[in-house]
Amino acid sequence: MSKATLFQIIQIVRNLNQVLNSKLQTPISSFLVAFRLEIGVWKLEFLKLAFYRNLSGIVLLSVGLTACLGDKSKDIPDVSAIPVNYNIHRFEQALFALDTNDIQAEVAILEQKYPDFTEFYLQSILQVKKPWDTTGIYKQHIKGFLTYPFTQQLYDTTQIVFHDFSKIDQRLKQGFQFYQHYFPDKDVPDIYTFISEFSYGIVLPPIDNTIGIGLDLFLGKDYPYYYYPPLSLPAYIARTQDQAHLPAKVFEGVVDDLVGEANGSKFLDLIIHNGKKLYVLDHLLPYEPDSIKLGFTDAQTNWCAENELEMWAFFLKEELLYSNEYKKFKSLVSDSPFATGMPPEAPGKAGNWVGWQIVKAYMQRQPDRTLQELVAITDTQEIFSKSRYKPKN
Repeated sequence: MSKATLFQIIQIVRNLNQVLNSKLQTPISSFLVAFRLEIGVWKLEFLKLAFYRNLSGIVLLSVGLTACLGDKSKDIPDVSAIPVNYNIHRFEQALFALDTNDIQAEVAILEQKYPDFTEFYLQSILQVKKPWDTTGIYKQHIKGFLTYPFTQQLYDTTQIVFHDFSKIDQRLKQGFQFYQHYFPDKDVPDIYTFISEFSYGIVLPPIDNTIGIGLDLFLGKDYPYYYYPPLSLPAYIARTQDQAHLPAKVFEGVVDDLVGEANGSKFLDLIIHNGKKLYVLDHLLPYEPDSIKLGFTDAQTNWCAENELEMWAFFLKEELLYSNEYKKFKSLVSDSPFATGMPPEAPGKAGNWVGWQIVKAYMQRQPDRTLQELVAITDTQEIFSKSRYKPKN
């Protein structure tokens, strides 16, 4: 049976159920149908059947699909009174304000004002300064960077797009208030904005409590240079490189740092690990649309919600759950224009969406579990088993 046919069969059963229900003049209760993979063939197992007579005396059989516990509406705490102390440093403005006619003295002033971040920026972002450099030659490289016409144009564009950072600051502040609520022992990081000629978007430098934002990678999908070499961003990536996605990408960096690396390489390990990150991100940014947090379009987000059962059936049929053949499921857990083997409407990283639902189910069954405790769990099988996950129809 082809992969496309599997999705079509499930849809036919769903449509049949709707038709039968519409013909009944007596309310009916839903019942279950389970799918079992047996020697490569999907069979319907009727777990519970209900027969009803309409007014004409015709016996009807109603067919329904398995549904799991419904999502509880978000219980969003009031964090408005939580103080957060952090600063946003417009480092790119300080850098481009340097007088290149006196670059030696000007760079020294910048290094004095932002000692740690300037060192990181020059060594790791621009890569113009070597740790052993005692000659100061790197300052001439900085002058070349600041006077290069394209770099000046790029800087001017970032200042037009980000001339007012207050709305982004407001969304970051609220996210950090939730961060302090759920992780009170964590410090809120300072923010440094910079440009890097498209080298870095969000960075967590080896400096305590610091996050860097490369503004030149958030100029919007219509910025033409995103599509030219050497960057050549695919359209599905460029679509998310804008102000709307910026706070979510900042907190993705925060959450990555919290959760750490996946403890395992199987498909189930990765989707639950990524599902944990999405679950935490959702709690830090509860008012952001799911599509923003996922990096999906609205249509792709809706498709996942409407085809959860079909996706799960596909994973089982392809025997993906305990597979460690990364190439086989790469498009389901990492950036990709589509999910290989699934209908064209299915987005790349669709497996992560399912992992998110598994973690939600787990946390619903563990109501006293905190986010800190969830983050600390490294046994994905424990989460999967205790979630008793059942895909929604």
